[in-house]
Amino acid sequence: MPDSYAGIVSGPPGAGKTPSLHAWADFYLRNSRPVVLFAFDDLPSNLRGPLGTYCHDRLEEYEKSGLATLVDCYSSMAGVPSQEKYALKNRADLNELSLLITDLLSEKVKLGSPKVIIDSATPLFTYKDPSLVVQFLASVAAKVKAKGGAFVVSLTSGTVSDEVFKRMETLTDMAVEMRIFEAEGRKKREIRIAKARGQRVYEDWIPFYIGTKTVSINVGEDPVRYERLKKALYPKPS
Repeated sequence: MPDSYAGIVSGPPGAGKTPSLHAWADFYLRNSRPVVLFAFDDLPSNLRGPLGTYCHDRLEEYEKSGLATLVDCYSSMAGVPSQEKYALKNRADLNELSLLITDLLSEKVKLGSPKVIIDSATPLFTYKDPSLVVQFLASVAAKVKAKGGAFVVSLTSGTVSDEVFKRMETLTDMAVEMRIFEAEGRKKREIRIAKARGQRVYEDWIPFYIGTKTVSINVGEDPVRYERLKKALYPKPS
């Protein structure tokens, strides 16, 4: 995974966006990269359990050291006081969100290349004009990348028009798509890299599985397919 980029992870409910972002966060935390997770879809207290398993029970350690930071963007909607150090008073206020991101970037950049994750951006599009939200996310992405960091947002499929979604993809360096469907009486998940600026793209849909501690990708026993995926995901050494 590169250090500096803007990315979007999209898919329908249940496709695996949040667990994948948790695994993403674990990768960066294990490599001493600070991660700031803006929790829009649930209370941070409810996320610590599943996120902690992906972090192999080291989440508390990461939070104490400042590497991991969870921002409560949900309590204000529920009308309850937040128990977190960082929280939004109004999750629909883009100015408040922008200021908090700026403050946290200045704080976390001292620890390394900061990673800012918004899970998910769907509520922002519910409260605000989609054009304003896209403009806001593009501005934040530029701000984070200027600090040598990464900015990743998740988005539920079908919540914005195709035109808005294409604008979102245009502004990002990496676009990952997920889908879930039923086959042979079981729910199955697939993932593909729709866009990866500056890298080879593996556009085929690939089966993937969500475990309690990891997310795994299955390329089967086809050695040609495996090598193609390996070249897409792992850059050549300089």
